[in-house]
Amino acid sequence: MRGVSKKMFISILTSVIVFVTMVATTFAWVGIFTYANTETFNFNLKVTELDVNYYLTISASGEKNTFSDSVDLNDIRKNILKNNGKWTDDYIDSLDENLITSLYSRYSFLNPSTPVLNNKGNIESFKSINYDNTGFFQYVEPKNGFLSFDLYLSVDTKEGIQPETEVNSNIFITDLTNTLNGTIGKQHLTNGNNFNELPSFIDDYSILKNIPDYNYFNVNSANATRFALSMYEPIDINESYDGSEEPLKTIIYQGGTKLPSMDGDVFNLGGNLPEDYNTALQELLIIRPRYKDPLLSSDKVFYDEALEKAIEQGNNELELLEENSKIWDKPNNIDSFPYLGVHNGVQTKMKIKVFFWFEGWDADCLKGINEKTVTLNLTFTAGIEE
Repeated sequence: MRGVSKKMFISILTSVIVFVTMVATTFAWVGIFTYANTETFNFNLKVTELDVNYYLTISASGEKNTFSDSVDLNDIRKNILKNNGKWTDDYIDSLDENLITSLYSRYSFLNPSTPVLNNKGNIESFKSINYDNTGFFQYVEPKNGFLSFDLYLSVDTKEGIQPETEVNSNIFITDLTNTLNGTIGKQHLTNGNNFNELPSFIDDYSILKNIPDYNYFNVNSANATRFALSMYEPIDINESYDGSEEPLKTIIYQGGTKLPSMDGDVFNLGGNLPEDYNTALQELLIIRPRYKDPLLSSDKVFYDEALEKAIEQGNNELELLEENSKIWDKPNNIDSFPYLGVHNGVQTKMKIKVFFWFEGWDADCLKGINEKTVTLNLTFTAGIEE
């Protein structure tokens, strides 16, 4: 087996195939209104091979002769750098492994941000809110607001692709509860727990009243993170995506839960919540009270509209629950595209773009997650029937 330290591997499990990627980062807090850094992402990789009838294969480029049970880590890093848009393909491809590693280490830190979605729900860009010296908000392109890379999935069989081969596959993410693993940090509310004043009938947010007043409590760094999968229509494995394609859909998964909850003694403060219940926004508004200056009416309108949009997007994010595990639903009839598999001698491939970021509007985007590690574990599984 080739060196684990240099490869991203496919894990084959009985009649399914599992692709495991682990991405670790450390988040340095300053909230959505300023900038933060993370340490370099790392990929931890493994492979297990068992007897199966058919299985997924993976490629970093999508070219037919590159699909196998592994992807070189250096190719993934090149992909991330190319997606950053600051370097040409020729320049990146001309660098040796040491130079790629050096360049990647300078790029692979993140700023808290939020995605801008088009009317189909696909990610167009990322923005962060900047607070300038005049006290006005503006959305700006974050220096490094997200990490993204492309993967291509196809299928193969033990006997190879034969004229009579027929495969029509679903794709799931499995082991969702272990997809985002964070580190516990300590947080306290600078101005005391003003959630004590919440009306007793607002049950959805009542757990916020349990936050100890002026004392430290536990928060999880993973609860402020998001990852998204943009799924592209499968095409003939001999053809190429030309870059003009729109994703069929984008699925966004959030860390933690949408509403405040408890996990043992750790507070999950919820997702993109309204200001009155959003712990991270309350923290920032104490630090920068000019955000609420009534004289800055246009600024306040911008803030309200931006928050309303963030809440709307947050409502469409999925929690990491098993009922949200299917990302590709195979067609009942594969006499025509799209399908992932093999039909009438045509083998297909699917492009998936992976995004990862820290959501600045999330109620858990707090000072308490400063320098706390988050690990992303992606496990794609094909061939499972419901």
